[in-house]
Amino acid sequence: MGGRGSKSGLLRAPRLTMPQQQPQPQVQPLQPPQPPQPQPDLTPSSDLQTATQATATLAQIASMTDDQLAQAVIDSRNVDMPNFLNDVPDQTQKFVYQVGLNGAPTVMDQQQFNQFMQQNNIPRSEIMSRSVNGNGPYSAQNVADMFKYSEMNYIGGKKGGQVSGAGTYFDMNGGRNTGYGTGATIQAVLNPATARTVDYYALQSQARSFASSHPQFARAVGSFRYGGNGNASIYALAMGYNVITGGPVSSTYRNVIDRSAVVVLK
Repeated sequence: MGGRGSKSGLLRAPRLTMPQQQPQPQVQPLQPPQPPQPQPDLTPSSDLQTATQATATLAQIASMTDDQLAQAVIDSRNVDMPNFLNDVPDQTQKFVYQVGLNGAPTVMDQQQFNQFMQQNNIPRSEIMSRSVNGNGPYSAQNVADMFKYSEMNYIGGKKGGQVSGAGTYFDMNGGRNTGYGTGATIQAVLNPATARTVDYYALQSQARSFASSHPQFARAVGSFRYGGNGNASIYALAMGYNVITGGPVSSTYRNVIDRSAVVVLK
């Protein structure tokens, strides 16, 4: 007798199963290659790169941290600028272009200009003048219009010296016509709402303390100095100033680094 559960004594034949048909992979249509997507620039100064990407205000520059200021100085050394800005190599021009400090001046006709002075209690003795001659392919009027209307801030003083830093020099002469030869004259006043002025010698003194509190910036830009390709104006901008007054040559000089600091007579 067989044991329990095996009455017949025979092994049950294995159940045959049909192999299941594997699903065929679906052929995806070919896609054209996609161009690489631009990656965001994560450097500290990425939001203040060039005039085509951003326009920085003086307040934005003055609020930059030590490492952001240092990185902006470093980045500016090899920045590719338009030819008319790069007519003479200048580190202030490079820095201004790098961070995008391109605010334009306010331009007014004679009636508006006079009214502005009256409303802001600006005496005629504070009218400033700047004379310009032609510059290479540009006529004197081109150079004057460049200051008033250009989308980019051309830093002056690159050919005639930088006794109070790099910038556009005006003489506070009460509006006397100082045009010479075939040149043109720009007349302007400081705008009380936007001009942040500092005496040259006060700036020189303050720069030492600023360098101590901003060591990375100081290492990148160097010690405070004026003269050809100096960095006095970079220090001024970093410290929140856009006009340097006075200096070694004349107490009546006004070095305008940021054009938005002035109101110009049309």
